[in-house]
Amino acid sequence: MTIKSELIKLWNIATSPSYRAARAPYRAFRKAHGAHTPAQFPQVQPGDVVLDIGGYLGQWSDDMISRYGVVSHIFEPHPSFASAMAERFADSTSVHVHAYALGSADGVLEMSDQANASSALVSEGPTVTGVVKALGPVVEGLGLTDVAVIKMNIEGGEYDLLPAMIDSGFMAHVDQLVVQFHKYSADDVARRDAIREGLSRTHYCEWVYPFVWEQWARKTQGEG
Repeated sequence: MTIKSELIKLWNIATSPSYRAARAPYRAFRKAHGAHTPAQFPQVQPGDVVLDIGGYLGQWSDDMISRYGVVSHIFEPHPSFASAMAERFADSTSVHVHAYALGSADGVLEMSDQANASSALVSEGPTVTGVVKALGPVVEGLGLTDVAVIKMNIEGGEYDLLPAMIDSGFMAHVDQLVVQFHKYSADDVARRDAIREGLSRTHYCEWVYPFVWEQWARKTQGEG
């Protein structure tokens, strides 16, 4: 990443109204959970499958493997980040790096090239092209029938992917979801609300810091 693109990223953060609005819940999140991506799931067992959707450099997967002995499927469309993770985990049998994004349909993704804030919804600065693969065939091809945890941080892509997961019934096979929703426009508030309503059919919200992180757990049989 160049110095120019890093400066663009910092400027976008500093001038973003959504960032300023999120400072209070972000401080509350940090006080309760620390500064890093949530990775505390005591019910997870060795050998369980987790999905790291928006892997960046793979630290969350590394933490989950070290802590719980899981098997992680990482999805990362940014070619440089996917390549770095493939090298990082080359000797691991517990990590499978997939150099594409998950979405509702196959496609091509042109993203801003801004490190862990790279997004198809941001147009400033340099860009990079990635691949999107439809959820259904990927789930079937990888045999993802039972998933212990999904971590999702995909810079706005959640508004396409999560409805596909809900509508297809895939979420009913996921024990826990920790997701970061992103607010690029006022419309994203309603879009998040609609997704949360869909999630509530199969899951309940364990905790939430709006547009920072929130965690959902699958309902047990008999829970409404």
